[in-house]
Amino acid sequence: MSEKQILINFGKNWFEFSKSWTGQLDYCGKVENPSHLNVENYQKLASSAYFTPSYYVFLRDGLNCTPRIYVSPETDVSDKDTFDFLLHVGSLLCAVEAKDSLLAGELYLRRKKSFEKFARLTQFIIEPVSAEILFSLLFGRLYDMEENEIPLVLDAAKKKLSYRCESETLEQAFVRYFKENEACLTLPVVGMNYHSWSPYSDFLDGLAENLKPEDLLVQSEKIRKAKHDFYSSLEIAVQAEPYNHADENAVAVMAESLDAKIAGNPGLEKAGYIRATAAKIIRAAKPEKMSFKAELVRIGGRDVVLKIEV
Repeated sequence: MSEKQILINFGKNWFEFSKSWTGQLDYCGKVENPSHLNVENYQKLASSAYFTPSYYVFLRDGLNCTPRIYVSPETDVSDKDTFDFLLHVGSLLCAVEAKDSLLAGELYLRRKKSFEKFARLTQFIIEPVSAEILFSLLFGRLYDMEENEIPLVLDAAKKKLSYRCESETLEQAFVRYFKENEACLTLPVVGMNYHSWSPYSDFLDGLAENLKPEDLLVQSEKIRKAKHDFYSSLEIAVQAEPYNHADENAVAVMAESLDAKIAGNPGLEKAGYIRATAAKIIRAAKPEKMSFKAELVRIGGRDVVLKIEV
């Protein structure tokens, strides 16, 4: 165990950093056997609120917890850059562990300056899902972004993509990558304003309205679990629409209606689409694949994010 140790806890996962006597911060990886850890005398720090489960109506279990930072008594983390990095890297570690490429990319963008001060550490952390992060940021979101705006992510993804920038575009590189590999992406549902499906239910939102004060803690936990299980059980269909007159590469998203499911009436409604740019690349790589395994990952505001196997 490192003499100057820093531990970050996120749910059941623990990640270890060390700090050398010269002040060098190093990432030691995920703790494989956390049962032996003793942090009783460690300084406990709350992570930054740049990411918190309280933003979301629904969040998969792997992300539905708050990072905590534990610093050994002999370790000094008062340096501004080090402290800032440690407060934000826990959420990034968890997003990578959960293979949530979109969230990992968005967390990186939120504290880009801080992460880039520890570029090698950050690249090592995101490397396992670096190609997926790059795809989600460049092609999955509604907001256009150029690859030169995220050089750290691009550099981390190049090796995984075998990207030959002098002879191919990134779109072509991803078509080749998806042809050769199975990938798991998190992507938002777009175009939801044009369809009647809603990620909310007045019935679900009102479950706690008549709780007695003495029942609040016990019953609210039961309601929380019931709502979580209900959202987790929603059937999601992601499939190609080659007959779509507006876009033959369109990939549609359909989902069960919340209120209809509560009423016992099964059936899927059109919820929206995968962004056209992302859909074009996916369809070019897998033209014979008409449906894609998908599950609901998170709902926050009007954002609905799916995990999709390509």
